[in-house]
Amino acid sequence: MPGGPSRAADADDDDDDELSRLLSLAEADLEAGRLRAAHKHARRAARLDPDSTRASLLLTAVSVLAADDSSHRATLLLPDSPHSQASPLSPSALRRHYKSLSESLRSAPPSSSPAVSSAVKEALRRAADAYAALANQAAAPVPPTFWTACAGCRLLHEFDRKYVGFRLMCPSCRRTFLASEVPPPPEAEAEAEPDPLPPAKKKPKTQKREMTLAEMQLQLSKKRATNNSSRLDEDDDDDNDDDDDDDEGEEQQQNNDSEMMDVEDSDFYNFDADRCEKCFKRGQVWALYGDDDGMPRHYALVEMITPGGRFRAQIRWLDLQPDGGEGTPCGEFKVGRTVTVHSVNIFSHQVAYERVAREVYRIYPKKGSVWALHGGKDADSGRPKYEFVVFLSGYSDLYGASFGYLEKVEGFRSIFTRQDVGRDAVQTLHKGDMGKLSHQIPARRAPKGEGSTLPPTDCWELDPASLPSELLHDNQQK
Repeated sequence: MPGGPSRAADADDDDDDELSRLLSLAEADLEAGRLRAAHKHARRAARLDPDSTRASLLLTAVSVLAADDSSHRATLLLPDSPHSQASPLSPSALRRHYKSLSESLRSAPPSSSPAVSSAVKEALRRAADAYAALANQAAAPVPPTFWTACAGCRLLHEFDRKYVGFRLMCPSCRRTFLASEVPPPPEAEAEAEPDPLPPAKKKPKTQKREMTLAEMQLQLSKKRATNNSSRLDEDDDDDNDDDDDDDEGEEQQQNNDSEMMDVEDSDFYNFDADRCEKCFKRGQVWALYGDDDGMPRHYALVEMITPGGRFRAQIRWLDLQPDGGEGTPCGEFKVGRTVTVHSVNIFSHQVAYERVAREVYRIYPKKGSVWALHGGKDADSGRPKYEFVVFLSGYSDLYGASFGYLEKVEGFRSIFTRQDVGRDAVQTLHKGDMGKLSHQIPARRAPKGEGSTLPPTDCWELDPASLPSELLHDNQQK
C-alpha cells in the first residue's frame, strides 16, 4: 500500500515525541515538588511505552514519595483494604517484595537528572524504613488468644484472637457483649512465664476459676503498689513522678476498655433475635458495626449463604458514590469488594434500600425509622455525642425529610419519647444535610400494658448495641 511504511514511521516518531514530552513534564513537576502532577505524567508515559526503563523508574519513585507516610504498606506499594486491615504478608513474601522494589529503584541510569536521582534516593530511604517497621511487626509474637470481660456478669473469658471486636455471647450469663481485649488476669500471666525450678511435688489439677473484672483490677492494683514501693527505695523523685504517670495511663486504658464493652440488654425487645443466622437471605442489605466507635455505619449486600453447619456468608461491601468514601450513611452505594464472614455478630440490622441500577443501591431514611445525628464531642471525655430523631416522612431530593427529636425516658436503659418543643417539634433534613446523620438505630414501639410506667406519648425502644455506652447507665428504678 503506497505510503504505508512512511505513515508507520511517522506514528512511531509521534509516540517517541509524546513519551519524551511526558517524561520531561514529570521530571519538571518532580523538581518543583508537584508530586501528584508528576505521578500523572509518569503514569501516562508508562502506559504509552511499558518497556521504557526511564518511565518505569520515574513512576515507581514518585509512587513511593506520594504514598501516605503513616502507612508502611502504602510506602512499599502494597494494597490497603478500605474496610479492614489487610492481611499481613509472610516474612519471606515481604522480603521478596521489598527486594524487587529496591532493585527497580536502583535501575536508574547514570545520566538521570539531579531531580530524579534525589527522588530515587529518598524513595529508597522511605522504602527501607517501611520494610524495617513491617518486618519488626511480623517478627513480634502474637498470642493466638485474648482475654475479654462480659459487660453483664463481669467474668473474664479467653477466646480465639480472630474474634476481637466481634459481638460474642457470654458462656456464663448468655448475654451478648462487644469483645474488646483487656489485660489477662495475673494468674494467666504467671502460667505463661516458665518456672525455672521444677516443682517439688505435683499437685492435683483443679479447674481454674474465672475472675471478675473487679478482682482482676484489685490484683493488678496490689501488684502496682508493690512495684511502686520497691522503686521508692531505688529511684529519685523525678523517676517516681514518671512511674505514677505511667500507672495512671494504664488505669485509664483499662477504664476505656471496660466502657467499650459496656453493652446492656434492652428493656423489653430482644434485638438479637432479628440478627440470628436464620434471618439472613441472599439479596439483603445489612448494616455492619464499624471499627471506630462500634456504631453501624457500613453496608454490605448478602450475596450467598452457605446452608447447614457453621454460619458462612459471602457479602459485598457497598461503597458510597461517587468517590467511594466513608462516613456518610446516606446516598447511592455501589457494590464493591467481596469478603466471606463466619459470624453474625458483626451485623446490626437489615437496611431498607432502593435499587437504582444493576449494582447501585440508594439508601435514605424511611418514615418511622430512628437515626442518630452528630452532636459534636463531649468537652470532658472527647467522645462523640449524638442526638436521636424519628423520621416522620420518607426522604426525597426535592423536599428532604421531616423528623422529630427524641429524648430518653428516665428509669429505662433505651426507651425514648418525642420531645415537645412547640412549633419546633418538627424539623426538616434537606439534601445538603446528609452529613449530619451518623447511623440508623434499630427501634421498636415500646409496649404499654396495664400499670405501665411509660409516659402516655409514643415511645420507642432503641437497640442498645447502636447507642453509646454512657447513655445506657441509668441507676434509677423503673
